[in-house]
Parts: sequence; C-alpha cells; structure tokens
Amino acid sequence: MTRLEILVEEPSMEAVLREIMPRILNGRAQCKPINMRSKGNLLKKLPERLRAYRKRIENGENLKIIVLVDQDNDDCEQLKQRLENIAREAGLVTKASANAHNDFQVVTRIVIEELEAWFMGDVEALKAAFTSLRRANFPGNFNNPDNGGTWERLHRFLKRHNIYRKSYPKIEAARRIAKHMDPESNRSRSFQSFMQGVEACL
Repeated sequence: MTRLEILVEEPSMEAVLREIMPRILNGRAQCKPINMRSKGNLLKKLPERLRAYRKRIENGENLKIIVLVDQDNDDCEQLKQRLENIAREAGLVTKASANAHNDFQVVTRIVIEELEAWFMGDVEALKAAFTSLRRANFPGNFNNPDNGGTWERLHRFLKRHNIYRKSYPKIEAARRIAKHMDPESNRSRSFQSFMQGVEACL
C-alpha cells in the first residue's frame, strides 16, 4: 500500500488533513501529515528531508510526498518553481516534471492564499460547524474563495454573525469546520488542485 506523507507549514492545516484525509483516501493509502511549524522552516528543511525520502524510496518503500504551502504574499509561479527545484535537486521527480516514461515521487501544491480559502469554498461545512450561519446570506466572494485576504475575510464574516468576535482561533476553527467538509464539492480551486494531486499519488 502507498504511504503518503504531506508536509505542511502549520498546525491548523495538519488538523484539517487529519480530519479529511481518511475520508478522501477511504483505505486506499496510509497518510501522515507532518507539521513543519512554519513556512520558513519547511522551506529551510525541505532539501534535507527530500533527500532522506529519496533514500527510503531507493530502499523499496512505496512512498509519495506532497509539499503543501500557503501562497501568502509570494508570487505563486515563483514559489511553485522553488518547490519544484528543491525536489529536483534532491534527486526526486515531481508530478509537474514527470512524463509518460517516468513515475513521480513528489507533488507540490500551493494554497491560494491560505487555508481559510478551503473553508470559504465549503459553505455547507461552515453552516454545519456554526449553526447561527444556517440562515445567513453568504457574500459573493465565497463563490471565488481563492481571491486574497482569505482569513481576514472569513473572520470579518464570522464576527458579523457573533462568532469568534475577539480573535480567530485558527486551530480550533480548523478542527470544527473540517469535520463537516465535503471534499468533492469544495469551490476552492487550490483545494481541488490538492485533491487532484492526492488522486495522482494513488
């Protein structure tokens, strides 16, 4: 069975993946999200970690790696290319660089701009997580969640409905919302790109 390891930059993404990946995989692979504690730390340690993965693969382990980072204020194409270059320099083939004659070991994915886009892409999950939203009017930007300023937009919306009025607890919110997420219907393009990457690994 394939073992899938997903490198992420912070604990709220780890919490989401621990909740939704068993439903997505449905027993087709083993999965381990690995929280690298920050985006900077993930990028710093990625070359060494990917070299270690290469050795495990060379020793016969059926392993796929997904590197998942937030875009934040970075240029998306430049950030993607940076991840691709690190994988190549570690001696691994990425999904983006593979052709019909070679397999890949690494999938690089960028959340645009950040995790909260995935939540905004699933209005039904938000309604289930926060019952006061069941009769709420969701603004049009929920139809296009990958559109910038995501966590601030979500927090403003929640505050207007008396949810998390003082601060936005990212980990608590992630766990609460992820329990209700439907991966197949999420409107976030970056989430669907992540899903495609997962399916390609199986």
